[in-house]
Amino acid sequence: MRPKYETSVDLKKEKMAVQTFVDSFGEDVQIAKLPLQYRMDFCLVKDGVVLNFVEVKCRSNKMSAYSTYIISTSKIVAARSYYDINISCILLVDWSDKMGWVELSKNDWPSKIGGRKDRGDWQDIEPVTHIPLSEFKVVEKRVLSHGEGVLSHDI
Repeated sequence: MRPKYETSVDLKKEKMAVQTFVDSFGEDVQIAKLPLQYRMDFCLVKDGVVLNFVEVKCRSNKMSAYSTYIISTSKIVAARSYYDINISCILLVDWSDKMGWVELSKNDWPSKIGGRKDRGDWQDIEPVTHIPLSEFKVVEKRVLSHGEGVLSHDI
């Protein structure tokens, strides 16, 4: 079985990041942690209706450190399958200097073999999708007027 790398500190950072993201839109949206089988971290719910799934990544480097953000292609596959049942998936990245998000289900990004090598886990080298940083929307930490938010099925 593959080791679990996520720590309680990581989870706390992810929860803070997704809360900041939701707060930036000024909408009354509930956040629920998803079980592992969903392949995404959180579910955003409004009035009992699932709006989005969110994959959260917290990074110690600046947003500009790399020209693309890489994510496991299996996450893209999962996001597309959820899109088929009208659930949009968002990748939320909290870099050391900025926070940004991108919708994962509708894209035409290249996939290449890559990944991390610092843990000595052969499963860390896999097909990864390269998302250009220009595709990310930077999260503004301001409250939007009612009805201005983007948390919906129409992302």
